[in-house]
Parts: sequence; C-alpha cells; structure tokens
Amino acid sequence: MIRAAALDIGTNTLLMTIAEFREQSYCILADEHRIARLGEKLDQTGFIIPEAAQRAIEIVRHYRTIADSLGVQHRLAVGTSAFRRAGNAEKIAADIAEVWGGPVKVITGAEEAHLTYLGTVDSAGYSAVLDIGGGSTELIAGNSAKIDFQWSLEIGAVRLAERYWTVFPAPLSSIEYARAQIEQVLKSLHKPPPLERMYGVAGTPTTLALIAQGIRTFHWDLVDGYYLTREIIESIWKQIAHATLSELCTIPGVHPQRADILPAGTLILRTVMDFLEVPGIVVSARGLRHGVLRRFFNEQLEASLQKNST
Repeated sequence: MIRAAALDIGTNTLLMTIAEFREQSYCILADEHRIARLGEKLDQTGFIIPEAAQRAIEIVRHYRTIADSLGVQHRLAVGTSAFRRAGNAEKIAADIAEVWGGPVKVITGAEEAHLTYLGTVDSAGYSAVLDIGGGSTELIAGNSAKIDFQWSLEIGAVRLAERYWTVFPAPLSSIEYARAQIEQVLKSLHKPPPLERMYGVAGTPTTLALIAQGIRTFHWDLVDGYYLTREIIESIWKQIAHATLSELCTIPGVHPQRADILPAGTLILRTVMDFLEVPGIVVSARGLRHGVLRRFFNEQLEASLQKNST
C-alpha cells in the first residue's frame, strides 16, 4: 500500500489531494482547497509579496497536519505560473518545502498542461481540457491518453482582474480591453480538430457549476461531471458582469475570496469557448494535482513490475 499527497500551488489557489495506490488503481482519501492568492501584486512588483507567501505557508502547514494524520509516505508538490514569473520563487519554494516536508518542483507551462490533461481525461474520444489559473491558462487537446496539442497561455484570472477590474462592475471599455487581450493570445493558436467533449477545471468552472445549480458550498458529486452549456454561462455572465463586489459575494456558490476574479475567469472561459466553437463544457473537479499523483503511481507501478521481472 502506497499513500501519497500532491500539492498544486497556483497563483490563486493551493490544493491538496491525498490518494492510496491499490492494485493498479488509486482511491482518493482527502481533497482540500484553500485560497492563498500567491500571485497578489506579482505583475506590479515582480515578486511574491511576504503577505502572500505567509498565507501559503500557513495553508501548507495545515495540509501537512492532514497528511501526517493519514500516514502519507510520499509528499509531492508543484509550483506553477507564480513561481515561473517571480524573482524570489526559489526562496519561496524552499520555505514551503521546509514546512511541507518534501521538495516543491517548479514546472514549465508545457508540463503543467500535460499533467492537467493526464489528471482530468479518463475517457476515449477527442477531448480538450481548459485550466483557467490565476496567472496562466492551459489548453490541451488529444485522444484518450495521446496529447496532440498543448498550450500554456500567459493570461489568468488574477492577472486580468488586477488589470481591468479595479472597480465593480467593471466599465464596458475595460471588459472589451480584457477580451481583446485574450483574443490576441488565442490568435496565435491553431485550432484543434472538432472536439467530442471539452473539460473545464479549476475555480472558475466549478464556481459556475455551483451558481447554475443554486448550491452555496462545494459538493464534489454535484460539480464533477456537471455540464455547463454556453447559454447557461451567458446567463450567469450577464449577472456577474453587472454586479458590485458585495453583490458577487452574496451569489450562492461564490466564495468571498474568489468573487473579485470570477468575472475575469468567466470572460476567459467564454472567449475560449467561442474560439473553439464548443456548445458547452464538462466541469471537472480534478486537474493538475491528480495528474501529479497519476504520474507518480504509474512510475511506482512500472518500478514494481520491473523488479518482479528480474
């Protein structure tokens, strides 16, 4: 029996999943979600500010307590966009690693995209995965386990919100500038072949799934696999695009710490869906951390098979 925990240290969220490997498959023992906003003011300063680093460290300290209580043997952790851009990333990663009890690996955008796809797609057919992060957005397309296209786009919900949502609701001109920036990035991409399905991971699609169902708090079974049509997303967009920040915080399903970036994340989602011409997305509560675990367990299985064959 092997138990492992994986941290996904993002620009906005800090996620942990603990799983146990059993007979060529694994089961989830714990799945935790906190908001550290590690990328706060990163665009302006070029560094992870001390307050953000301390928030992340406190969350990791809490996560380690959970991991220890469940007898975790292997502690994995990856850092994404904020670490790729921050001038003090190496120090912050080392500080977090000391608390976590295992190294923090800063991964490239391409590796992030690959692991996100690996952790999300578990069915046949031509699919795409859209991961809207705080600092970057990953878009990956392929057939089953074979990835054909992967892009890491330097647009994210926190970065857009800090630039264009200085007041709520944002002026129409600011929203148009933000949309133009997203479209400019998308113009450099070659469209993948027609998709059988598209998955949306991370906080934006899961929050929209909660809003669509009128659910106040996260429930895995009600979110994972929920289908959001373009029409539903447009209806929600009309509500949140014209809301004040206090009004956003009162919408069922909107976490108060996510409210200020929800319009920006939703704008990214709408624009990418229009670019790919997809009628809806399958919401996934999985993603990068599950890909990290799946890769680790695959490596453990291969090592075990090789040992038994010698």
